[in-house]
Amino acid sequence: QIRPVLARSWRACSNDRPPRFQKPDPNMLSGAARGALQRIEDEEEALKVRDFEPCFKPPVGALVVRSHNRPDPSAGSTFPAQIYPAHPHNFTPLRQIPPGFSTLDRAVRDTALESRFDLLDRRIAPKYAGECPGTPRREMQDGMVGGIRVRPVQNPYVKLTAAKKYRLNTWPSRHWAAWSPHRASLRGGRRKYRVPEDIRPYRDELGEWHPPRVSGRYRADIEKQYYMNSLPWVWSNDFHQSKLHFMDRQPRGRKFWYQKEYRKAQIAEALKRADTMVEEYRKERRDAKRLSWIEHIVLEFAGEQLAGPFIRRRRLAKF
Repeated sequence: QIRPVLARSWRACSNDRPPRFQKPDPNMLSGAARGALQRIEDEEEALKVRDFEPCFKPPVGALVVRSHNRPDPSAGSTFPAQIYPAHPHNFTPLRQIPPGFSTLDRAVRDTALESRFDLLDRRIAPKYAGECPGTPRREMQDGMVGGIRVRPVQNPYVKLTAAKKYRLNTWPSRHWAAWSPHRASLRGGRRKYRVPEDIRPYRDELGEWHPPRVSGRYRADIEKQYYMNSLPWVWSNDFHQSKLHFMDRQPRGRKFWYQKEYRKAQIAEALKRADTMVEEYRKERRDAKRLSWIEHIVLEFAGEQLAGPFIRRRRLAKF
């Protein structure tokens, strides 16, 4: 008695048509699968694109991260090109390429070769763009080596909120079209300060010293403005000095465990030139020997001028 009732209710709901159950098509893809295949095809096409070849190649072992890191001539910069313009820093490095160092190890230890005032002509004005669609997005590759950032870079992919737009539209320190590295404003203020005169202690006409006109808090804001314009903070006291990297410090703790290995490495390096070292040692000992009796007699009778080409001269080793 129940089945006819269910059958009638089913027919009333389905307009008196029997149900149709279709099997899923095995060749039909979901939206996620189609999107994944499309992304794979895009990546394969990007890999087929040829890399841009610069007009001149950098020296062997140079850090090549991007093809150009200075503004166009139309931007107003008159500074000449770098020795090789593909360095992650916005300066030409001073030191030579040390043996056994990777590009990343060298980049975090590099110091500038040019003058501070010459580097200020390499300003790259900050730009702003919409955030990239999709996640995860790729970081800005400027100033990066092997996925590790070695130089602070302004991030253009930011969402301009009302507070950020207010600063960009109101603060003179964020007016990038009129910004100058020699006269900078402070956050929230309109007065311009001379850089570096106003961020250092100064002496008056009586010879008395006074603290800087700009406090450390606002000095840090000027430093941030330099970084946003792709300029290094050239006014630090140790800018042209090689800084000791924290991985180069002497390890803490007992020293016998690494001094023994260091001694082994020294011995292995010395054994590579063992034959040359033996010859140098023998020559040094031979030159340091005392003159014989006959050599003394010849020097006394003939003199140094006549006996010089025939009698050896004693050379003592310098320690």
